[in-house]
Amino acid sequence: MTATRKYSSFVKPAALVLGGLLAGSLFSDAFRPAAALGQEKGDSMTNALEQRKVMIDKLTSINDRMTKIEAALSSGIKVKVTEMPPVTMKEAAK
Repeated sequence: MTATRKYSSFVKPAALVLGGLLAGSLFSDAFRPAAALGQEKGDSMTNALEQRKVMIDKLTSINDRMTKIEAALSSGIKVKVTEMPPVTMKEAAK
């Protein structure tokens, strides 16, 4: 056996093994952080039904707050100015 064949018989299997490990890690979720998978840490919502329920509850509370704000605005707002900067008027150009 020549040196080239010895080198070739060692390098080719090693390259195949390393390539296999890289390909396996590419498709494996074990090596990826949760953020890369689009998952939140801690308590994440498990299904779309829970997400929709939370969204509906939040929209309902926003709607209630908007109704209160609209009622307050329609009844009128009283504004009392306590300080006012000096007002200077420019003369009209002739």
